[in-house]
Amino acid sequence: GDGGVMKVVVTGGGTSAPIDDVRVVTNVSTGRTAAAISEACLGLGDEVWHIHTPLAEPPLLRFARCDLNADPTVERERLDALRRRWLAERDRLHLVPLKTGSVAEYSQALRDALSADAIDVAILPMAVSDYEPEPRAGKISSKLDDLSIALRRTPKVIRSVRDWAPSVYLVGFKLLSGVPTEELIQRAHDACQLNRADLTVANDLKDVQAGRHTLHLVRPGHPTE
Repeated sequence: GDGGVMKVVVTGGGTSAPIDDVRVVTNVSTGRTAAAISEACLGLGDEVWHIHTPLAEPPLLRFARCDLNADPTVERERLDALRRRWLAERDRLHLVPLKTGSVAEYSQALRDALSADAIDVAILPMAVSDYEPEPRAGKISSKLDDLSIALRRTPKVIRSVRDWAPSVYLVGFKLLSGVPTEELIQRAHDACQLNRADLTVANDLKDVQAGRHTLHLVRPGHPTE
């Protein structure tokens, strides 16, 4: 970017797909990792486009909720410091909230962001649904003892990024659950090749749930960090 300021797109939260008018298929993503990445980029002076699903935690704003159990003076100081940071950084933060959080909507929003500005880095921790149902009109009866929902595979959005923005530094994420570290890293290497990514961040849900969130940085031709 000009003068060392990078233009960064970050995506966060879990996509959602309707089953009927009231039910959805989604996942356990909170958007916290994406929010922390955007906050770190803002702290470095970068300009950030943060694309997020409706329920994802947004950067900086996620800390604005008041803790009624805290000492009021301490809490006021915390909120004052947060407000100072918000005022200093908000002009470099472009929040792009998705309305429904569908894969198709996400794909369009990401493509628009990458096309609108000369983006230097795209960091994509958004948990994108691999499958989604064919939505049914109305509400499926709740009287059924068994309900089968046919799911179809969704397009892999990250695999199109290199076509939309050939020179972007692309960071993908691979989340597995309860697998050996060697397998996790191998799968991340494979993802780098398939997605034409410069870096894949690999992590395991069991580590996250145990409170030891280990990230493996996997780059083809480089040792894993």
